[in-house]
Amino acid sequence: MSFASGFVTGLAKTVDDQLKNDMLRTQKRMDGMEQYRVTRRRADEDRVKKERREVGDVMKQLATFVGGDMYKAKVLFETGGGTVAGATKFYDKLDNNKSSLGENFKIEDIVTGINKVERPDGVSDADFIDNYIEGYKKITSEMTASGLYGKIFNPDISAQVDKNVDSLATIPNNIYNTIKTKPLAINHEALIERQAYKKANQIAPKGTFMGEYLSLDRQFYNEEDETKKKDIGKRRDDMYAKYLKDKELTKSYTGKDTTIFSKENITSVINNSKENALEQGGYTKNIDGVITTIMEGNAGGVFLAQMQGLKAIEDRFKTSMNSEPILRDAIKAEKVLQKNARNTYTGNIQNESMASDKALADYNALPEDTNGNKIGNDNKIVAKPKEYELYKKENVAKSIIDNIPQAQLKDKTDTEKALIVRKALNVEGKRQRWARNSVIEVRPSPNSPIIRGIWTGNEVIF
Repeated sequence: MSFASGFVTGLAKTVDDQLKNDMLRTQKRMDGMEQYRVTRRRADEDRVKKERREVGDVMKQLATFVGGDMYKAKVLFETGGGTVAGATKFYDKLDNNKSSLGENFKIEDIVTGINKVERPDGVSDADFIDNYIEGYKKITSEMTASGLYGKIFNPDISAQVDKNVDSLATIPNNIYNTIKTKPLAINHEALIERQAYKKANQIAPKGTFMGEYLSLDRQFYNEEDETKKKDIGKRRDDMYAKYLKDKELTKSYTGKDTTIFSKENITSVINNSKENALEQGGYTKNIDGVITTIMEGNAGGVFLAQMQGLKAIEDRFKTSMNSEPILRDAIKAEKVLQKNARNTYTGNIQNESMASDKALADYNALPEDTNGNKIGNDNKIVAKPKEYELYKKENVAKSIIDNIPQAQLKDKTDTEKALIVRKALNVEGKRQRWARNSVIEVRPSPNSPIIRGIWTGNEVIF
């Protein structure tokens, strides 16, 4: 054997040994990866079995309320929140109802429409359970063969590992969250917990917190005895507090806000408060059982009483404004109505003042006789029109505002300045004994538009 042929033979043997070693190392790595993935999949299999058992147990419990129908049980599961924890809590509530009501328990009275749901075709009971089980997690990773084995042959060992793992631990089809079911509405008035709460708080089974509240509200305003009135007022306010607790219970069950108010009943509450304020001010009279507001000669007082009645409602429900849109919107609308009524009044007074000014101007334009009397077209003496006292023009308020020390207004907000101006007007109105129900023009600042206030006899309201 020549040197060259010996060299080639030796090289071939060396390459052959290296290739075999690389193949063995590759196989060892594959075996290790397969074992790891099979172990992970077995652990995942245990998780799936546990979750399937938990979902199945609670769904079978819910099925007892619907004659064993697993699809209706799935609907109840979804209605309870779509989770094992939520559905278990819902089952406990239903079971408590059934134990308390006995033969009177009807699932359709509590879960609206449960008897009308129809099972989809081609779906098994097991599928309903598996719908809530997140399937096996398949672990994959890129692997390459070692050394010369990989460089020469470049085998797809990743695919081989996946195939071997799948043969050792098969992954079933994953139908997680593929069977869509809408939750149904829960009639919480039928739930024992709500009924027990209402009973403990003196609400008739078919009664409502608002019904009780309105009844006490009417009693409060009709009661003349101050001691009894105070007691009724406390019971009324306690009833509202009980409603808030009931509202909290309802939200904990449904996640939704409810309201005690409707457009009709909040109007009744506001009107009761306004009528009470008007009655307290002496601005009402009873004509054949009908309460009438005495507006003539009392405009300022009537407007103020209406504002006070609405303010009392705001104060009573101030903690509920953000969560009671019907209440908030009704108060806002009532403020607009009252403001419009005041604007109409001040507009009418302004028109009467303008008519008075014209009459005085016409009078002054008439010729005079030798005695200084104004003579009309019929050659008769014309009496001087009486000066209109119910309208104070801008110059009246301006002189008052101009006399406010600037130090009092320095560094004040517009709201604070408005209060200072209003206080000055009130002081001057009392000093000058302005006629009740007068309208006064006010320009709060040089660049602001004129606003018109009404003098009640004690204060200016806008």
